[in-house]
This record gives sequence, structure tokens and C-alpha cells, in this order.
Amino acid sequence: MKKIKDYNSDYAKKIVEWFRDAPLFVDETREVFSKKTDRAELITERIAAPCPTVVRFAENLGVTIDRVLFWRDNDKDFAAAYEQAMYFQEEWLMNAAGLGFYNSSMSIMALKANHGWAEKNEKQPFREELKQVLVEFVKGKEKNFEKSYSEDTGNLFSINETTLSD
Repeated sequence: MKKIKDYNSDYAKKIVEWFRDAPLFVDETREVFSKKTDRAELITERIAAPCPTVVRFAENLGVTIDRVLFWRDNDKDFAAAYEQAMYFQEEWLMNAAGLGFYNSSMSIMALKANHGWAEKNEKQPFREELKQVLVEFVKGKEKNFEKSYSEDTGNLFSINETTLSD
């Protein structure tokens, strides 16, 4: 493969670290005036950190997202690292939503759009080969039963339709 002139082999390691080490939250300190004490107080709140994205990674390197995607498409080591980074992003989204730092609906939508998530369809698809079986017990009439197994129907017993005369 041809060497890409603006690509550094350290970028494969950096993209994995960028997504793996992304914080879920940051502590934000701000000054708030308290009417109770009649003076300003510093309060610290834990807020959601920005979601680690390829756009932010590219910005951190000082390149465009198109450049990062070009490296992914043209360097096998970077492509493998990019894929691993996407797994870390998937985990990050699940954790951030689970801890309440991000809206779970938005996280689910991001996981569906970017990570192939789908909701399970609880309904089973219709199978045409299923057959309805009616079992009838009638006193005085006998039917012939044959013990067999059919791979087509999955039946263990089949009923010979001929009825013995009374």
C-alpha cells in the first residue's frame, strides 16, 4: 500500500485512545449568588461530557473529517483502529445514557444510526409450513394411527384418514 504523506502511524493509537479514554462527565464550577447568605458561592456540578466523535477527533488533530475517513479507507492499520474506536463509542453512549448523563432516547437513536442497533420484533414471522392439527376423540369409532416422523411437518404421528366401519 502506498504511504499517505500526511498520515502518521501514531494516529491509529490516538483514535483508539480518544474514544476509549473519553470521560462520561466533567465537573463544572461556577459562582452563584445566594440570597440566603447574601453573598456569592462557588458550586460544582457534574455535567455530561461531550460525546466522543470522529469530528472532534479530527478537530483535535487539526484535520478535516474527510481526511480521517480517507485514512480509514486507505490504511489498514488505521481502519482496524477506527473500527475499535467505534466499539468504544458504542460503549460510551450506552454508559452515558445508563448513568443519566445523556437522554436515553437520543442515545438509542445514535446507536441505531451509527452502530447498527435495531429493536427486536416480538412477532415471529409467519411460517407457511405450519399446519393446524385437529385431534378428535369419538367413542365407538376407531382410526388407524401410524407412528412416523416427517422432516417436512415435524409431526410425530400422522392419522390415516380411513375410518373402520362400525
